[in-house]
Amino acid sequence: MLLHLTYADAVHTALVDAGIAPATLTVNAPDSDVRRELIAALSWADITLRWSSETGWRHEAPHCGGPLPLDQFAAPAAVVTAVALLADGYTPVTCRERWAEARSLAVAIGNWEQSLSSSLLPQTGPRRRRESTATRVMGSVFRSSRRGEH
Repeated sequence: MLLHLTYADAVHTALVDAGIAPATLTVNAPDSDVRRELIAALSWADITLRWSSETGWRHEAPHCGGPLPLDQFAAPAAVVTAVALLADGYTPVTCRERWAEARSLAVAIGNWEQSLSSSLLPQTGPRRRRESTATRVMGSVFRSSRRGEH
């Protein structure tokens, strides 16, 4: 599910409008129910930006790299400013301006993550102990030696 495609598209459009279109834009969704990170990556010859639903914006450039000082759902104009500064050899400045649809996207991602969590939980009665997600993914369920416990 590409919940973040609208956000990635808004950022891409702003970059194109500013005359600094990336060479590539990649939008990924997890390939399993275990991994819950949505990713968008924008690349130029020597700069890469990566947005993650878990960690927000990061960058790699010849003179610096790491988290960008932007809101997780930064306004596209703030991303444009950060890219322009990186391209000119400067470290981006802090900007907390948010994308107009940030709240809607955050809610959609939260709902999606919750639906994944609930789909991984066993559908059992109230007296039975739940098995851990990690155990279910690995394909085995721990059985207690005590009578009646699962």
